[in-house]
Amino acid sequence: MASLIDDSKTSPETRIRRKSHARIVILVLLVLFALIFALRPPFVVRPLTDRPGAGAGTQIGQGAAAKFVDPIWDSKVLPTVEEKAQDIAKILPEIRSDPETAGQKYGRREATNAYNYMIKGTGRVTEIHNESRVGTALVEIPELNEKVALQIGPVVRGTALRDATGIVSFNQFSNQLDYADVSKEMNSRALKTAFRNVDPASLAGKTVTFFGAFTFDPHSKSLILITPVKITL
Repeated sequence: MASLIDDSKTSPETRIRRKSHARIVILVLLVLFALIFALRPPFVVRPLTDRPGAGAGTQIGQGAAAKFVDPIWDSKVLPTVEEKAQDIAKILPEIRSDPETAGQKYGRREATNAYNYMIKGTGRVTEIHNESRVGTALVEIPELNEKVALQIGPVVRGTALRDATGIVSFNQFSNQLDYADVSKEMNSRALKTAFRNVDPASLAGKTVTFFGAFTFDPHSKSLILITPVKITL
């Protein structure tokens, strides 16, 4: 093995030269690294030009999503749900028994995601839960041995309405955020439409007929969560 250099026997001039040489080497390496990062940066920062308030390049946001949904809401979305809705009392037992077969028969999904369904039903509202912003009204349907939950907002979870109808597809957008904004806009309109003439807080104990959509996750133990587009007493 090579012996270590004993600095105690080295002249002061030699030690100074070695330190100066080391500083020069370190400086050269830092300059090289700086040049490499400048020419080939490990990441690129781009402005979110497609989000609200991003400037002239803004494509989608709250206002743009509303403009996208405007021409299809009354002409396509609502008629599609009312015309193609399946009786939840009929299809839910099938869905729980064989999710894949029932999904192919009654539902629609994006890629390998969970199936979404357009449904209708009639039942008695037994409970109103509005402690949080994700409010729900629990509905007891005579033909089912379980309750379902109607979303009453003001916050609406999920993308069931967008995905169940098939009217809007990801191919119509440049990115996932725009696609999500349209789903939020559809959910917002769904509540405004469903509760236009009905106060959600007044539904307890009343029998309602509803049209809407839900996503079925076979691994979830939660109640079926329905985004309603129409509710009548």
